[in-house]
Amino acid sequence: MELDNLKEAWVALDNRLKRNEKLCEKIILAEMRSKAGKKVNRFIALEMFSFVLLLLLIPLCIWFFNLVRGKFLSIEVYLIYAGVICLVLTFWVAYKLHGLMKFDVIKNVSNNILCMNRYNIQLKQEMKILNCFVGPVFVALAVVVFIDVKATMLHWTVLVCVIIFATFASRWSLKKYNKSIGSVVRSMEEINELKEE
Repeated sequence: MELDNLKEAWVALDNRLKRNEKLCEKIILAEMRSKAGKKVNRFIALEMFSFVLLLLLIPLCIWFFNLVRGKFLSIEVYLIYAGVICLVLTFWVAYKLHGLMKFDVIKNVSNNILCMNRYNIQLKQEMKILNCFVGPVFVALAVVVFIDVKATMLHWTVLVCVIIFATFASRWSLKKYNKSIGSVVRSMEEINELKEE
């Protein structure tokens, strides 16, 4: 009698333990999904902000171009270059946003990992192109503009400070993005492992 009662109690405790383990796994999965979803939503919000800002900069470049037309050729060239870069970056940001929108926390985990890895590669390519090609041309054109308008020492100092700040800000933001993307990918991999168990 006592042995049967003990077996029943043991089976009941075993069943309760299994239910608790499943409940803990569900809670962990929900927390990981929430964490990954929040980070991806932050990426989407930043890309949307970039998209809107670029859309606003294009007419601003056109307006400034019309304002200085015929006065300084170097400023006209600078504004044309800035407008073209803003236009190209607008399409690039829209493409990145399209890829990020495919991220779905609840559905296919491997697709989410693929989306985040693709976004990481796109960010690295963007930073390389901006830092190696676009940025130096902006700086060179700014120097030509400053020479053309006979800028004061204060203006030159501000230009140098802006260049230094932009360089450090781009490096810092890339590191921050890489860390956040790595966190999302790790969360997705852990979710995948928990689902397989």
